[in-house]
Amino acid sequence: MSEQPDLARTLYSDHAGGATDAHVHLSDRAFLDAICEFERALADAAEATGHITPEAAEAARTAIDDYSCDVAAIGSASAAGGNPTIPMVAELKAATRDAAGIHVGATSQDAIDTALVLCTRRAVAALDDELRDVEKLLNDLARTHRDTPVMGRTLGQQALPTTFGVIAAGWLEGVHAPADQLRRTAAALPVQYAGATGNLAATHPRGIEIHDRLAADLGLAERPLVWHTNRQPLVAVGLAAAQLAGAVRKIAGDITASSATEIAELSEASPGGSSSMPHKANPAAAVACDGYARRTPGLAATLLDALDCRWQRGTGSWHAEWQTLRDLLAATASAVSRIHASLDGLRVHTDTMASRVSEPTTGHAGDITDITLEGIDDE
Repeated sequence: MSEQPDLARTLYSDHAGGATDAHVHLSDRAFLDAICEFERALADAAEATGHITPEAAEAARTAIDDYSCDVAAIGSASAAGGNPTIPMVAELKAATRDAAGIHVGATSQDAIDTALVLCTRRAVAALDDELRDVEKLLNDLARTHRDTPVMGRTLGQQALPTTFGVIAAGWLEGVHAPADQLRRTAAALPVQYAGATGNLAATHPRGIEIHDRLAADLGLAERPLVWHTNRQPLVAVGLAAAQLAGAVRKIAGDITASSATEIAELSEASPGGSSSMPHKANPAAAVACDGYARRTPGLAATLLDALDCRWQRGTGSWHAEWQTLRDLLAATASAVSRIHASLDGLRVHTDTMASRVSEPTTGHAGDITDITLEGIDDE
């Protein structure tokens, strides 16, 4: 049996991206396991509020804990009802002596949305460790090269001198804002529990109490109270991830261009080779970062398109989110991992940079670097 983690995308998309700490939370198995986690927490909340008996809750917990989810089988069974919750709940109810504690007052979207939220928050938390390392590497580059002269380039041509420190500080500033936004939007993701048409009718008069207890038990926000057709919480996370991918792609593009043989001002510590040209030292990590990040705008556009969620349940728009958001987060995580590899040990050829600066006047470049870093540190 393979010891590789259970991932959902191709070998290249996940394993070749470097770290897969975020990706393990985005697989189909992680998604289905999170549906079970929702169902178990719902049984606990319904018991705690007195909506179901302790016996029904215990029967539900036993069935869920003993449940072995066959991803392929659930995928096939999902075709009939259009989502995986329906066959999973049917199997759980069939496995328990008292089905009253299974899927209490919930609808399929409650389980799927909450599962997607749990997967998203865990993936972002895993990504954050590497992301903070990237920010530190950029901070170190900016401080180290505060006064390192380099020729600035605008519109593809040499312009006037600047410093590599201010360039690195600009990279950091570009990454820091969407990284912070991604953390905040992921932390704000809410529980979904509102029943068939979003009014908690099936658990009246304890519905809101169950909802809030479920949110607390899962560590999720309580508001918005129901967001079956308000997809803004997930879109906010997806857009932040896409912006972050764009920010690291900008760095990757600069590194790739500055590593060109004719420029040779930067080079990766562990460049990639060529299958046919042994003389090449490709900035392979930066190139891969660019490739992963390029996928994210289209995925983000799909999430924006899914905001058209009709009536009380989306007709296809909701379904489009499940894989899209996970793919978007996975592509972003791979882009961050590859830019981390590119920056770690990045070789800055200061002599080459200086040789192209005929007049090493850099104005307030050092001051700009300091102010930029101080502003980020203050946050």
